[in-house]
Amino acid sequence: MTPDLLLNIHRVHDFVTHVLTLSDGTFMLKGPWFANIDMLLTSDPANMNHMLSKNFHNYPKGPEFLNIFDVLGNGIFNSDHKLWEIHRKTTMSLLKHPEFHTLLKTNIKKKLEKRTSSSP
Repeated sequence: MTPDLLLNIHRVHDFVTHVLTLSDGTFMLKGPWFANIDMLLTSDPANMNHMLSKNFHNYPKGPEFLNIFDVLGNGIFNSDHKLWEIHRKTTMSLLKHPEFHTLLKTNIKKKLEKRTSSSP
């Protein structure tokens, strides 16, 4: 896998999309044995739902992830288990609030109007 990945590094997103398409949306990327970079790639919505909602507790991020992304603190992106559930419930309640959608629409409209009026 590594040689193909290196040959396609200039178009890595297209390459990964192509590999995922050929493998029905889920693919195990095996890195070199000495690098410890084996990864499971998926674009299957059912798999994403399984990992990020239904069985999140079965997929802890672990200390290496927390060390790499320590700049994010203990928020929803770095938390596991109960802390993640609290963050998720809070975030979902904010995202589902009608005033959030109104504010979002208003801000997007203002940004678009500003961009289109200032372009030559």
